[in-house]
Amino acid sequence: MPTFLSPETYATLIADLSSAFTSAAHSTTHSLHDLLAEALANADVLPEACRADFAGQTI
Repeated sequence: MPTFLSPETYATLIADLSSAFTSAAHSTTHSLHDLLAEALANADVLPEACRADFAGQTI
């Protein structure tokens, strides 16, 4: 099942992902993996391993 994002969140995610690629290409201190993970986290897209960190929280 796909995850649907609001147009604003989707646009921000695309911009953040583009920025992550550009930043990683010009950096020796940031990995592409870390920058992509940060961009996805900013869009509330997290790996299953993080689910327990949010257990019991309400939106």
